[in-house]
Amino acid sequence: MGLRARIASMAFLRAGRRGYTRWRERLAVQSALWGMALAWSRVLGFFQTLLLAHWLGPADFGRFSALQSWLRFGHESGESGLSMLIIRDLTRGDAPRVGMYVILRGLWIAGLCGLAGLAAWGAVAPPAIRQELPALTPVLFLMLIIPLQGARLAAIGRLDRAAVVVFLTRTVGLTGMTLAARWGWTALWLGFAAAMALDSLGLWMAARRVGPPLWPSAGQRWAPEAMGEGFQMLAFGILGSLYARADSMLLLSLRGSVEAGFYGLAYRFYEAGLLLNNALTVALLPRLAREEAPAHRARRLLGAYLALPLGMAIGIALLAEPLIQLPFGPRYLPAVPMLQWLGLSWIPAFLSGLGSTVWISTGRSGRLPVVFAVGAAMNLSLNLILIPRWGGVGAAIALLASTTAMALAFLPTLRPR
Repeated sequence: MGLRARIASMAFLRAGRRGYTRWRERLAVQSALWGMALAWSRVLGFFQTLLLAHWLGPADFGRFSALQSWLRFGHESGESGLSMLIIRDLTRGDAPRVGMYVILRGLWIAGLCGLAGLAAWGAVAPPAIRQELPALTPVLFLMLIIPLQGARLAAIGRLDRAAVVVFLTRTVGLTGMTLAARWGWTALWLGFAAAMALDSLGLWMAARRVGPPLWPSAGQRWAPEAMGEGFQMLAFGILGSLYARADSMLLLSLRGSVEAGFYGLAYRFYEAGLLLNNALTVALLPRLAREEAPAHRARRLLGAYLALPLGMAIGIALLAEPLIQLPFGPRYLPAVPMLQWLGLSWIPAFLSGLGSTVWISTGRSGRLPVVFAVGAAMNLSLNLILIPRWGGVGAAIALLASTTAMALAFLPTLRPR
């Protein structure tokens, strides 16, 4: 190689390194802003829980929690998988596929509305929520707008704008919803619907001029081949939502409400850590979708990516007792070992998040339902074995074991070659 060619090659490599550094810096900023917005939302939700528990009383607060869990399942089951596909294809400008995913989400919500109506009509739903269940389930259509508009902003790398909107709308919406509870049960749920509408409006206004369209304006309007991948990711979302809630339901059934309460408190901290993983994957997906070799880029990020959950797990192992005792009192100390075990699950959960993002960006999302089906079956089996003997600690160990098993499926994609 001549001297001129060597100089040109060195200049190209330096430019590539500078580009990679800027790319990683932008990713870090986007992830940090979105993570802070989600964390602020979780803080508001925590104080809302405390106030509603005090104002509503045990009976009505139990009804509220059951209905909120149903709505969360309906929202997350359709959002967690399909939103990743929407972000990927918006980034690539493939509006017909995006339109098919939106239709599929709408059909899923319509099915849940029918299921809620049948459960109420057939007296299958619990009597305490039988009347409200079919009336509240259509709110899921309103909640659908939120991730769709957020996906438009994520696809163009403007999670900073989404973070600002969510920070403002959640502050106003959740505060208003909580205060509305002082005027009764109906006012509480009207406040909930208003908070969702405010989120939707804010994100729509932020995305309407800069975000790519969700529906093709001309040319090809349908992409039936996208339905196969869409169904796979919908199954992934349903399995993931069931996976996240099986332990709490089994604890309630097998060990009673007190043990479930200890575990639920520890799980709130675990979910807060998962928000960081969510923020990273949402910011990373549109960038990987543009790469010719997404797995290679992900391998370069792997060390820094896993350093975060490792540090969090060490911190929670050392600080779990003061984190529980200081704000909640000594009566919640049984939650400390549960929190320590749950903290270890962050490491494989972050690894799975990075691996699944690579799979989605390379069009291999069809593997995800299989991985989560195996993980859900393993989690359920271990919970049935461990919960009767060790309670919430057994549930935390079951989650760690099943999450680690799922993470192993992504190692061939992420290991250095």
